Amino acid sequence: MNPADRPIKVSFSFYPSDMQALNERMVALRRAGVPVRGGTVLRALIYLTPPMEMFAHAVLLARAYEEKDGPREDDNIAGHPTVDLPKDQVKKLDDVVTELAAKNITANRAFVVRATLRAARDGKALAPAVGRFLADFPAKPRGWAALKAKQHGQR
Repeated sequence: MNPADRPIKVSFSFYPSDMQALNERMVALRRAGVPVRGGTVLRALIYLTPPMEMFAHAVLLARAYEEKDGPREDDNIAGHPTVDLPKDQVKKLDDVVTELAAKNITANRAFVVRATLRAARDGKALAPAVGRFLADFPAKPRGWAALKAKQHGQR
């Protein structure tokens, strides 16, 4: 693989409510017959959501935070999901962050992804689009399957 084409490993800080939202989407997608892990759900949401929609979700979350008394979140960080994203998808997130900054909204990639996840439709409604995403961008084998694939590739 050309180094310029390699995906970029990106981690996101998630609060308990984000982890719950991710788990709910994952379970609903699996029940709808779409075999996904959490990282796949995030990759699909980032790919499928247009930048303007991401921007809108982030603005709404920022507004909700402004109206809230006290800290933005009531809990500590609960997880750091990590995904491999193509460079164009990382740029997409960075462009949304830049547009938010132009409107004096402090945000980062994780904020945009959290806002998009929290606003996402339920897993059953997402199933057709995520199924098409998986057909175009299959999940990489993990664990034992990855080891077997690697061993067969070396023979």
